[in-house]
Amino acid sequence: MTITIAWERRLPSGSELVFCSDSRLSGGGNIDVCQKVFPLPREDAAVGFCGSTLLAYPIIHQFVGYVRQYKKNIDRAIDGSELPRRFAALTNRFLEAYINPVDLRNELMETSFLIGAYSWILKRPVISRIKYDGGAKGFVAASARFPKKYSPSLHRAGQFAIIGDLRPQFFERLSNFIDYGGAERFDMQPFSALASMLGDHSFTDRHGIFKGPIGGAPQLLKIYPFFRTLEFGVFWPNRKMGALHLNGRALFDYEQLVLPQIDGETLETFYPLADLNKVDAW
Repeated sequence: MTITIAWERRLPSGSELVFCSDSRLSGGGNIDVCQKVFPLPREDAAVGFCGSTLLAYPIIHQFVGYVRQYKKNIDRAIDGSELPRRFAALTNRFLEAYINPVDLRNELMETSFLIGAYSWILKRPVISRIKYDGGAKGFVAASARFPKKYSPSLHRAGQFAIIGDLRPQFFERLSNFIDYGGAERFDMQPFSALASMLGDHSFTDRHGIFKGPIGGAPQLLKIYPFFRTLEFGVFWPNRKMGALHLNGRALFDYEQLVLPQIDGETLETFYPLADLNKVDAW
């Protein structure tokens, strides 16, 4: 029950990696305040998921610990392009550790991950999709691009991947925000398309035509080429009428968020720390 997307946002100064997702988990009802995109302690990578939290949450937390505790990871001596393969290896070892497992076939097939990172060896960002391969009987990593059948020009636009539900509906909605016939790069259109779907009850209502596979506020994270990862607060549904959310959770009134903040509707961005730059230098 998810849509998670990662793409390369090409700018004149270089490329950013952008992750976004919805915030809904299901099980005994809907929980629309749940984190689905996680920065890695290296500051040059992040991971997102869709599917069973029975598998995804402990696997992601183990991988975060692996990155934090292994110095070659923190130092980035291990290149970002190595992370997908190592994530798949950790996931498969996790599955081997099950004692008297129940039948996990459904959970395995519906659970997948996205990893995005900067590669200092390849000198470009990389995005990989990690999915369960029934033939190999394990999780495997593969690179991904925008589907050529929708747009040959965007297929060449750099890294792009999507996992989860409602993928055909997402690509249809995305066509309202970007020209499939001529666009050659992505800006923030995938985020806008997802936000538009999250504001549409036909996708979020459990009693609707699609049975509500997504919901909650959109989540947003960026990885910059200078090895800096930033999570964004999102005003949802917008700054004028909504509340500020971080990783799906509405913040309390007394929380002072110093991270960048974006209007989920207009994309207007606010930088709370910008006022520090206005202080006169000595």
